[in-house]
Amino acid sequence: MENKDNLLGVVRTLYRWRKQILGLSFLAAIGTAGISLLMPNFFKATTVFLAASPDLARPDILYGKSIGGQPYGSGNDIDRILTIAESKELGDYLIDTFKLFEHYRIAPNQPKSYVWAREKLFSRMEIIKTKRDAIQLTFEDVDPQLAARIANAARERINYLSQEVIKGNQRKNLASYESGLIVKERILQELADSLTKLRAKYKIYNTRQVSTDLSERYIIAKGSYSRYKGRWESMKNNPRIPRDSVAFTEATMKGYQAEVESLQEELNNLAGGEAALMMIETRYYTSNGQLGDEVEKAKMLRTALEADVPTVLVVEEAEVPVLKSRPRRSLLVLAAGAIAFVIGCFGVLLFDAYRENKWGEAIDAR
Repeated sequence: MENKDNLLGVVRTLYRWRKQILGLSFLAAIGTAGISLLMPNFFKATTVFLAASPDLARPDILYGKSIGGQPYGSGNDIDRILTIAESKELGDYLIDTFKLFEHYRIAPNQPKSYVWAREKLFSRMEIIKTKRDAIQLTFEDVDPQLAARIANAARERINYLSQEVIKGNQRKNLASYESGLIVKERILQELADSLTKLRAKYKIYNTRQVSTDLSERYIIAKGSYSRYKGRWESMKNNPRIPRDSVAFTEATMKGYQAEVESLQEELNNLAGGEAALMMIETRYYTSNGQLGDEVEKAKMLRTALEADVPTVLVVEEAEVPVLKSRPRRSLLVLAAGAIAFVIGCFGVLLFDAYRENKWGEAIDAR
C-alpha cells in the first residue's frame, strides 16, 4: 500500500490518473472554446476631454474688456461633469437618440423600461478622471460603430447639460439685472416728467439763454424807463409843453415801468426755479449716464448667455474600435483547462483515498 501522506505518494497517484486528469482538462478547454465562440464580441470606444473653466463665459472676457482667466476647470468643474455623466437626463437622451430599447431588446411600454435600459446603458459606460485631471469616457457595445457614436454623443450631451447649468445661473443674473433696469428707467422717466413740468412752470427751456435774454431785456427796459421818467418829470411842470405830449411821455414811461416790473418778476422766478431745475437736471443726467452703463452691462450679460462657450475641451474623439475588448477566448480556454486540471487532481486524490481507506465499508458497518 502506497503512503499517501507524503508528496511522493501524491505524485504517484496523480501520475497513475494522468490520462483521466488531462482528458478532463482537455474536454473542459474544448467545451469552453465552443461556448466562447457563441459569445458576441464587444468593442470599446473611448473619448478624452478636459473640463473647461466657467470663466470662459464671463461677459468681460467675451467682450475683451478683461484678460486672464484659467481656460481649464478646477476640481469642482470636473465633479460637475462626472455628476452629469451619471444623470438620468443623459441616460434618457442616449436611450431615445439611439433607440436603445430595440438594441437591448427591452419592451418600451413597461413601467420600468427606462430603469432597465439605463441600468444596461450605464453598465457599459465608464467615465473616470485620469491622473492628469483629464476625463476619459468609454462605452462598450457589440456594434463598434455604435460604441463610438454613443461615446461622442455622450460627451457632447454632457457639454450641453453642463452649459445649461451655467446658463441657468446666467439667466437668473440677467433677469435680476433687467428688473433693476426697469426700475431705473421708471425713475429716469419720473425725473424727465419733473423737468418738463418745471420748465413749463418757470418757462425755462434753456437756463443760460433764458437768463441772458431776460437780463438784456431788463437792462434795456430799465434804461428806457429811466429816460422817459426823466423826460416826463422835466415836462410835467413846463406850461409851454403841450399836455398831450406830456401825457404820451407819461404813458410811455408807465409802459416801460410795467415791463421792468414784469421782467423783474420773471428774473425772480428764474432765480427761484433755476436751483430746483438744476438739481433735477443733475439727477436726470447722472441717472441717464448710469442707465446707459447698466444697459451696456445687460447687453454683455445677454451676449454671454447666448454665446456657445464649451464646458469641455476635446482632447481625443472616440474612433470606431477595430479590436474587440471581450471575450478573451484564449484566457477563458486556459482558465477552464487549469480549473478542470485542479479539480481533476483533487478529485482523483479524494477518490483514491476513499477507495484505499475503505470508507464505504466503514459506512456499511454503521
